[in-house]
This record gives sequence, structure tokens and C-alpha cells, in this order.
Amino acid sequence: MIYRLMVRNSSIFQDIDLEFQRGFLVFSGVSGSGKSVLMNSLLATFGLRESNAESIEASLDISNLELDLNALGLDDGEDTLSLTINKKDKTRYFINHHSSSKKFLNELVSKFGKYICSKGSQELKSENILRVFDDFIAQKLPSHREVLSAFMREFEELSRAKNELASLKSEEKDVEKLKEFIKFEVDKITAINPKEGEYERLIELKKSLSKKEKIQEEILQALEILEKTSKISSTLALIGKQTSSFDEAIFEAKALLEEESHKLDELEALDSEEMLNKIAELSELNRRHGSISKALEYLEEQKKALERYENLSFNQEMLEKKIAHSFEIAQKLSGELSENRQKFRGEFELELSELSEQVLLKNLQIHLESCAMKENGSEEIILTLSSSKPETLSAGEYNRLRLVVMWLDANINASRGVLVLDEIDANLSGEESEGVAKVLKNLSKTYQVFAISHQPHMPALADHHYLVSKTSDKSVVNLLDESGRILEMARMISGSNITQEALDFAKKHLQERSR
Repeated sequence: MIYRLMVRNSSIFQDIDLEFQRGFLVFSGVSGSGKSVLMNSLLATFGLRESNAESIEASLDISNLELDLNALGLDDGEDTLSLTINKKDKTRYFINHHSSSKKFLNELVSKFGKYICSKGSQELKSENILRVFDDFIAQKLPSHREVLSAFMREFEELSRAKNELASLKSEEKDVEKLKEFIKFEVDKITAINPKEGEYERLIELKKSLSKKEKIQEEILQALEILEKTSKISSTLALIGKQTSSFDEAIFEAKALLEEESHKLDELEALDSEEMLNKIAELSELNRRHGSISKALEYLEEQKKALERYENLSFNQEMLEKKIAHSFEIAQKLSGELSENRQKFRGEFELELSELSEQVLLKNLQIHLESCAMKENGSEEIILTLSSSKPETLSAGEYNRLRLVVMWLDANINASRGVLVLDEIDANLSGEESEGVAKVLKNLSKTYQVFAISHQPHMPALADHHYLVSKTSDKSVVNLLDESGRILEMARMISGSNITQEALDFAKKHLQERSR
């Protein structure tokens, strides 16, 4: 639910700060007052419009929405969501005050926000209608949900196995070349036989070798000097001075120098040419793979790949058996789904027809047609109005039918979210407009509905009625009380010259719908 909308420095409104409640919210006003500008500000926070103000911020309560914010890289566990757009030198988007993008904003809001304006929506796609149909069946036959879930799992396994088999068959064409290449890679690294830390140790040895003669010469000279220190010790002893610390230091120095001399002698046994070759080989591995550890990881990966290629024929045979078995199970489950759908098709059609008639849509029919097996079974659902498919309907018919499907979906699943409509009752008859208003009223039980209207039927059913009006220099938005609603509805009925008959009709209309 959007509970607050703030707009700063809009060319139409200047500054507005609106607080909203749940339910059915209707906005009205004379043409050119700024209703669509206000809706566009709201839709900008959905990522569906460009910003039309310096700053727009929508605050949402998402406590009753099933949103996996962690999957979208946002902190989960919060009950509020802040969507902000700042537009100065360029447009910047923020979600919970963290920088974002218009695309990501739209991806987030599309999970709970819907905008009814044009064709091309998901609600009338065959897949969505079939989903609603399956939910309808599951209400009456709970086992249908279990069969559908089992089928979808089996179909996923079947698809995965088919993709794996196709990949193996593709690889099979060049498998000998691939095996030859991998063997070369494996043999090359195996011949070097790299070990963790070996490269660093050899580099240190190389440094020691390069300075070996110089160090040995210095050690010999130092040992010669230390041999003469015994004279110093005896002289100190003669004059009665303590020499233990001096003697210990001299002894420790001799030990260290002799130990280092012994290490240098061991270097004589090294094959310097062999060591330099090994360093070069390890250096090349570092260059190619980034490190010796990554080279070893690559070696293991290639060994596994080689093993897989060696067993390619066996793997193909196993996959083919798995596919045949999985297809048999999926086909059986698909048959059960088809039986259930055929059994309840008439009831589903009747339910949709009755809802459609409330918005003056006649002759709705539902057909099931067989198709290649896919994730929801082996048939497609075809919805028509007087033999016309949704894509051939007028915009008004299309959107009313779209609302009907949403209404049934909400009745079945208590679907929640935010629904925005921009003048959906434009060019509709009074009876058609009244039908749409009733649908939206029902949808507002679970959706928060924002709607612009030029006819009195929506305001009569609205939980909250806002008037958008224009003063000398800017537009303003005000929440109307009952008397204000009556006056605005009367204007919508009779025009700027409000008659007493219009006032009486509006009052009666509002009171009747409020019962």
C-alpha cells in the first residue's frame, strides 16, 4: 500500500504531500486540472514514466505483500519501502535511500504494482488465464494442485535431461578434438607437478644463489674476526670484569654464521639450470591461471571433463532412459490435468461470463486446445468474446476483460498490491462505467486502487475521493468530505452549471452506494 506521495517542484503542482489509505481511491476534476500529471508522478515511482518534478517520493507499507527482497539484493525484514526520484542535471533513482536504476525500480514494483492503460498486459495471456483456471479447479478439487505440482517438477526434470542430452550430442561431434586438447592440458600441468608455495621457495633460493659467493666471503672474514675475540675475553677476565654476556654473544654469532655457511654449501648440490627451468614453468602457470592454486583447480576440472568425455556414450544412454521414463510420468500427470480441466471448463466459463456481464461484456467462451507439452501441461486455454480473441478487442473491452480476470484471480487467491488506472471509464457508457466501478470496488478489498474518473459511478463507490483543481498559478489536490463529494459528483453529472437535480441525484447515488 502507498501511504504517502510527496512531489517537489512540479511545474503543475509545485509541492504536494498526500497521505493515502487502503481501498478504492478516486481522483476527479475538470479537464486540464492535472489529474494525469499526478498519476504520472505516481507511475514514475513505478519506473513506468519519466519524472515530471524535481523530486518524487512514494512511501509504501509492504507488510502484507509477499516480497522476497533478499532475492532482489535488498534488506529483507522491513515493513516499509521508500521509492525516490531526484531530477536535476540528470535523473537519479533510490530504493530505501540506496542508489538504484529505473529498470530495477520497475522490476521491483512490477511484483505488486499494476497499471491498467493499454494492451499487452500479462493478465489476458493464455498462461495467466490457465493459472487462474488451475487455481479455480484447486478450490473445488484440492488434489488438482498436487497433480499440477508433481507435473511441474517432472517437466522441469525432463527439460533438464533433454538439455543435457542435447549438449552431449553437440559435444560429441568434436569430442575427439576436445579429448586431445584436454589430455594435452592435463599432461602439461602434471609434468610440471606444481605444489603450493613451491614457486616462492624457489625464488628465494635463486636470490641466495645469486649472492652465494659474496655471502660466503663475508662469512669467512667474519669468522676470522670472531676467532680473535678470545684475546678480548682473557683481557677482561684479567682485570676482573664479567665477560659471560660477551662470550654468549660471540658464541651465538659464530653459530649463526656457521649455520648459514652450511646452507650455502648445500646449495652446491642444486642443479641451478633445473631450478631456473622449474621457476620458468611455474611462472608460466601463474601467468595463465593467476596462481598455482588456481592452476591445480583447473587441472582437477580438466580431469573431470576428460572423465566425462570418456563416459560420453554411457551418459547419453542413461539420459535417454531417464528422458523416456520422465516423459511417461509427465504424460500420465498431464492426462490427469487435462481430465480435470475438461471437467471444470464449463464452471470456469460460467464464472467468468457472469463477472464479464457486470461490465457489459457478452458471449465469453473458454476453449481448451491441445499443444506440445510445456510447464503447465499439454493444452492452451483460449478466451474469446463473441469469437474475438483479446488482442483484437477494442482498448475499452480489453481493459474491462483484463479487470474481470484480475477480479476472479483476487477472489480465488486474495491477490494483493497496488492498481493504477488512468481514465479507464473514458468513452464508456454510464452502464459500462458503473460495471467497471463495481469491479474496482471488489478489487479494492485486496488491492489499493488509484483511479481517475470523469463519471460519477466510481466516486460513488470510492472509499476516498480526491479533487484535483487548478488555481491561478498551480493545481492542488484535496481529499473531499461527504458534502464535497456530493458537489463534485453533481458537477460531473451536470457540468459547471450545477443544478439542484444533479445535487439531489448525487446525494442519493452516494447514499445508496454507501449502504
